[in-house]
This record gives sequence, structure tokens and C-alpha cells, in this order.
Amino acid sequence: MGAYGVIGALTMLILMPVFGLNQGAQPIIGYNFGAGHISRVRHALKLAVLVATAIVCTGFAVAQTIPTVLIRAFARDPGLVAIGVRGMHICLAMLPLVGFQIVSANFFQAIGKAKTSLTLSLLRQVIVLIPPVLILPPIIGLDGVWAAGPIADGIATIVTAAVLAWHLHRMGRGEHTVEVRPESFTVEDPAAT
Repeated sequence: MGAYGVIGALTMLILMPVFGLNQGAQPIIGYNFGAGHISRVRHALKLAVLVATAIVCTGFAVAQTIPTVLIRAFARDPGLVAIGVRGMHICLAMLPLVGFQIVSANFFQAIGKAKTSLTLSLLRQVIVLIPPVLILPPIIGLDGVWAAGPIADGIATIVTAAVLAWHLHRMGRGEHTVEVRPESFTVEDPAAT
């Protein structure tokens, strides 16, 4: 549990800039989508994915190169460090794909597809993660716990890529719509006041 907590904290440190990138890209993508500037939407998405991928690849390279140093920053117990190093190598195996998955899931929120965005986000963190967590540890032990995350990341990335490709194809044909419900807006009657 201690090693998993340390790996989780290190992973969050790597992903925090990606979350910040999402917050910056979301209004740009949303505004241009609403204005019908699809080429700008595509460009902003492409740029966000490239920067996010660079961030996670850098984090991946550091985590795979000096995992002992990183784990020792949080814990000194040699047993925990040894378990954590092995866990980090396995747990972060798909980290280079995670930037794309996170940015793409956020893209759908930016263009008004909140349900799609939520589903894609939960896919990686819950929906696809739970079955490997339950199935793998009894079969391959502790490595099954470590492997569940990369399996979920890989599957979620494939599904997200397919959904994104389909949606971008529709946008290219001019079939984009914003999900806005008229009942969500209220207009005050000036005569009533």
C-alpha cells in the first residue's frame, strides 16, 4: 500500500501540468467550436495533445531512469523502495499514452459533449481498471496490481482514439453540434419586475 501510494503521488506530479494544459485549452477549443472555426479546433487539440505527450514522455523517462531516487524522496525503507521500483516500472508502462487520453477526454467537454467526456474519463480510472484489479492479482500476484493500471490506460486510449477519430471525421463533414438545452437558460421578463 505504501509503495502504491508513493507511485500514485509521483504519477499525479507528472500529470498536474497536463491538467493545467487542459484548463487552458478548454476555453480555446470551446470558443472556436462554438464559432464554427473547426480548423482552429483541430489545431488547438493537436497542439494540446503534442504538449501533453511531451510532458508525460518526459515524466516517463525520468521515472524509468531514476525510480530509486524518486521513491526514496518519499520513503527510506529498503523493502518499500525495492517493491516501489518494480511497481513503478510496471505501473507507468503506458504513461506516454495517458496525455493523449486525458486531453482527448477533456476535448469532448470543451465542445459540449459532457457525457462522452465523463465516460472516457471514467473508462481509464474506473470502468476498465476494476476488472484487471480483481482478476490479475490472484493469478500473478503483486505484479497483477501493478499491471492493472497500464492495461486500463491502454484500453482507454484505444477507445478514446476511436471515439475521437469518429467525431473529428464528423466535424470534417460539417456535422458538428453543440448540446445546449433551452430550458437551461432563464430570461427574466422586464414587465414582471
